[in-house]
Amino acid sequence: MDTDQLTQNYQQQLHNLLPPGPAWSDNDPLLAGLVPAFAAVHERANDLVRESDPRQTVELLERWETVSGLPDSCSVPGADTLEERQRRLNSKVNAVGGITEDFYLSVLDDIGYPDATITTFGGDNFRCTSHCNDSLHDEMSNFVWQVNFTEETKVFSMTCDSKCNEHIRTWGNTVAECVMNKLCPSHTVVIFSYP
Repeated sequence: MDTDQLTQNYQQQLHNLLPPGPAWSDNDPLLAGLVPAFAAVHERANDLVRESDPRQTVELLERWETVSGLPDSCSVPGADTLEERQRRLNSKVNAVGGITEDFYLSVLDDIGYPDATITTFGGDNFRCTSHCNDSLHDEMSNFVWQVNFTEETKVFSMTCDSKCNEHIRTWGNTVAECVMNKLCPSHTVVIFSYP
């Protein structure tokens, strides 16, 4: 609802609350002075409702992040946009843990990779009695899985403005890789694949 409509609604509500009679006019200065204040309080209450959603928070973003333990070791200081910070916060606050493929895909979706897929390498091991089209993977492959990104890898090169202890070149999506490595079961290894 826009501000003009909200102001008109409060004007009408206050007018309806007045007792009937000639004591009050339609353009009473007291009512005209109260209406903008009521409308402003109403709008700020709507802002507070929006701020309670991690996907939409702006004013309370830093407080949300502090409560959620963000930024963490996966965050790159000063590199995240507002939208990326909101997505990361939403993923951290609303993630329901699990070790299923659906859980990891939902986390990837929350942090901005809805098209990512997961490949697992486990399954039956190939034996001399196996069919020729059976898997060739060994038992250790049961503990390896791969996250497949649809976007090309990001490459960051050192520049003359870089600090002397920075890497000459880095590649990959460090935030998504860090989040997946933090969430993966400790007995597994995650491989990241880029086109």
